[in-house]
Amino acid sequence: MLFMITCKHDYSTCQANHPENNQHYRDTFSKLGDHGVKVHAMYSNRLEHTQFVVCEADSMEQLDAGFNPILDYGNYEVTPVMERK
Repeated sequence: MLFMITCKHDYSTCQANHPENNQHYRDTFSKLGDHGVKVHAMYSNRLEHTQFVVCEADSMEQLDAGFNPILDYGNYEVTPVMERK
């Protein structure tokens, strides 16, 4: 299944203000494949402190396990999507 994940945080939890969290955040994304999650694309709007991730996984449990290390960095909205042809 394809998912659009919208990751939002506020100024107080922004990695720009907490550089020690930035590497942890990046490491988590690089290890998503270990949980069966494939990232197709990532986009961001830095001014809104929002990131958009298009990914693929067989189950919600895989997403939950993959994103678990960074759940306290913000809010994650997970929306199942499909490609329109």
